[in-house]
Amino acid sequence: SNSTMGKQIRGQRKGRGSVFKSHSKHRKGAVKHRVLDFAERHGYIKGVVREIIHDPGRGAPIARVVFRCPYKYKLEKMNFIAAEGVYTGQFLFCGAKAQLKIGNILPLSAMPEGSIICNVEEKQGDRGKIARASGNYASIVAHNLDDGTTRI
Repeated sequence: SNSTMGKQIRGQRKGRGSVFKSHSKHRKGAVKHRVLDFAERHGYIKGVVREIIHDPGRGAPIARVVFRCPYKYKLEKMNFIAAEGVYTGQFLFCGAKAQLKIGNILPLSAMPEGSIICNVEEKQGDRGKIARASGNYASIVAHNLDDGTTRI
């Protein structure tokens, strides 16, 4: 610990990084999908892209998307990774019945093979883990209907 008098002992100085320290002061917050609720599982929910912003320490731009909360009278502000082609004022749709368009979020089972996708969930409900860096993407290789899996 830093005391007011004297100097740090050598053992304390050794633990501190010098070059590779994360500068997290001006970060814009965690980037995640919406929580998987009833509206997303059975239909869709509409959100508006309010702004597209740069996040220090991240290559990919962030889209600030505002949804109307389906359960309370309030607005939900979410940070999404902005796919190429997303613009401010655009309506984004999240859910099982959303259309296949740039920026929309829908389950892998609803997309055809060969679709180019980003920010994919590894497990259902983990809110996006795969292909999140700038310029990075995944494509759907095959749907296996027997065991309900999709290769990407």
